[in-house]
Amino acid sequence: MNTQFKLIGFDLDGTLVNSLPDLALSVNSALAELNLPQAPEELVLTWIGNGAPVLIARALDWAQKQTGKVLTEEEIKQVTERFNFHYGENLCNVSRLYPNVKETLETLKEKGYILSVVTNKPTKHVQPVLAAFGIDHLFSEMLGGQSLPAIKPHPAPLYYLCGKFGFEPRQVLFVGDSKNDII
Repeated sequence: MNTQFKLIGFDLDGTLVNSLPDLALSVNSALAELNLPQAPEELVLTWIGNGAPVLIARALDWAQKQTGKVLTEEEIKQVTERFNFHYGENLCNVSRLYPNVKETLETLKEKGYILSVVTNKPTKHVQPVLAAFGIDHLFSEMLGGQSLPAIKPHPAPLYYLCGKFGFEPRQVLFVGDSKNDII
């Protein structure tokens, strides 16, 4: 391996896995429990990327604007809890790896790169999603939204990986699908 990069960090949702259908299903299931309107997938897509709390906040803001209803703190808490439940039940029902992801990761690993996942997805869901697609063993580190005190785009994940593996920031490449992945 003759390159400046030694470690490659990958975002998960929208980069390795198309998880939009399962995320949209989970958001809409939680909204439905309070008789709130269902959001189209295309709209849910615009809410993804800053972690589950922001996803739910955006969904609730949209739902309140649609209905004119002001939700109580208890209702907001209920939607958040129900989203977490539904997403735990629907992690990989419809989600799919993007084409050639597994083969690409295997090739990079064989070439000697250290691979990691750096996502704002709830930490408890990261390994199960990767395992469901048979790629968890390819990653030396899996960082989720609660793994560190700060989430992307904060540079905390970069510094953590550099410290753990002994690299300089210039030796780490991040691959993602949104501005939050620019670290």
